[in-house]
Amino acid sequence: MSAVLPWQQSQWDKLLSRIAQDNLPHALLLTGRRGVGKQRLALQLAALLLCTEDQPEPCGQCKGCRLIAAGTHPDLKVIQPLEDKSVISVDQIRELSHYLSLTALCGGYQVVLISPADAMNVNAANSLLKTLEEPPANTLLLLMSERPSALTATIRSRCQVINFGKPAQDSALAWLKNQQPELDANSASTALELADGAPLRAAEMVAQGALNQRTEMLDDLEQIVAGRCDPIEIAKKWLKLGKKESLYWVYGWLVDMVRMKVANQPPYIANSDIAPRLSKIAARIELPLLYKRLDQVSEALRLADNPSLNAELLLEGVLIGWTPRR
Repeated sequence: MSAVLPWQQSQWDKLLSRIAQDNLPHALLLTGRRGVGKQRLALQLAALLLCTEDQPEPCGQCKGCRLIAAGTHPDLKVIQPLEDKSVISVDQIRELSHYLSLTALCGGYQVVLISPADAMNVNAANSLLKTLEEPPANTLLLLMSERPSALTATIRSRCQVINFGKPAQDSALAWLKNQQPELDANSASTALELADGAPLRAAEMVAQGALNQRTEMLDDLEQIVAGRCDPIEIAKKWLKLGKKESLYWVYGWLVDMVRMKVANQPPYIANSDIAPRLSKIAARIELPLLYKRLDQVSEALRLADNPSLNAELLLEGVLIGWTPRR
């Protein structure tokens, strides 16, 4: 089993104390930005409760731990949106209620992970509420959310909330460098900054080559702004890189450009390592037009998950606006 992340040690110790006192809540709501390790801690807690050895950490060797690692433990259930769906349906929660009505197959806890909990539609949330109000014995529900305010107040009130804020930078950087030994200090800092301080998200970006992708995309945008390439061809290229990923990069650049326009020395620039290049692009564009483009990209991101929309046309619409006026 993976060790508890350094910035989660305090919360983990409190959970261990609750377990030792036989005072673990029946439902926990783990909140925090993407990439701070909510699901990792949830799985660690599930592994501890389902481990057959009596020790303060999951042993990683017993049958329970091996089943957890293989994703086949019968007393651990994960609820998430089905493939090609964006919501958790009421049928999934009804199935969960039936599952919890059965005796744990291994004779101990039944643990349920719901992620993201805010993906439950209204009917699903109402159905879950019945379980939260009358939880079966030896049951732990672990709800995870980046947007806890999107959950109903009644759901939140029946869970003990554990919030994971942004980890201390020194701790996050040390962990990231340990995970990615090939990273130099500047690249590690850049990745962490672009991930909004979330270490697991930063590690994921590095592993996926996202920093190189960002550089390549900025090269493309500079060529479009200079009128040296066709935005339609670039849209085809970016679509292969991922429509939402591409839009997120452009959105972040626009936010930084607006900051540069509003303040001569903005207190924070997310893409600080490429700030001079962004500043040159921003110098060509008036502030109202930057805001207009920011709104356009924001709307494109909102529409990006709609399967009926042509993703290539969506990217074309964003990029054509960057071409110089004749």
